[in-house]
Amino acid sequence: MSTRIFLIARRGWLLSLFTVVAGFTTSPAGAQWWGYQASTPAEGYGLGMGAVISAQGDYNLKSSQAAVNATEATRRDIQNRQMWTDAYYQMRRANNAFRAEERGRQPTMEDIVRYAQMGVPKRLSPKQFDYVTGKITWPKLFDQDLFNLSRSTLDRLFAKRAEVGGISFDEEMQIRRSANAMMNELKSLVRDVPADYYINAKHFLESLAYEVRVPPNG
Repeated sequence: MSTRIFLIARRGWLLSLFTVVAGFTTSPAGAQWWGYQASTPAEGYGLGMGAVISAQGDYNLKSSQAAVNATEATRRDIQNRQMWTDAYYQMRRANNAFRAEERGRQPTMEDIVRYAQMGVPKRLSPKQFDYVTGKITWPKLFDQDLFNLSRSTLDRLFAKRAEVGGISFDEEMQIRRSANAMMNELKSLVRDVPADYYINAKHFLESLAYEVRVPPNG
């Protein structure tokens, strides 16, 4: 119903426009505006019809061009969004690949155990440490009076440990403190003793301090 009313109104509007244009083109003022004056009312009516049809054609053309432009704009917007999305996921894939490469192969349990063992000092030989009696055979460098107090403390505690099968927590901490004290005293001699003597003594102390973490006679 609304469409029919619109068509009737449109026809009425076009008819009115035809009448106005026809009258205008036959009048002197219209002639001045158009640059030509129709000689008869029929000619003026024809000129008016032509002008209206031309205007309608221009309107249709511009409407069509606007529709084409709108469609093209929509297409470009979709294309831009697609390009942005592709670029985003491409960057994510590249980032994930880079992170995976940086992490490298994940260590297995065997790797973790091996790495832990790499940091463990080598245990003393039976000639250096008697695991049954707890007797320590010290490198000659530790015969100096500088080490007497710490050395005698370690001799006593390791002998007790082997005899009774263990020591208290406080005694274990005392072993650690005495070993650290000897290490600091050894460092004070680094410029005064041959390098091989210093290195051997350092490794000996590290291995002796590690023994307290191993069960007696272990």
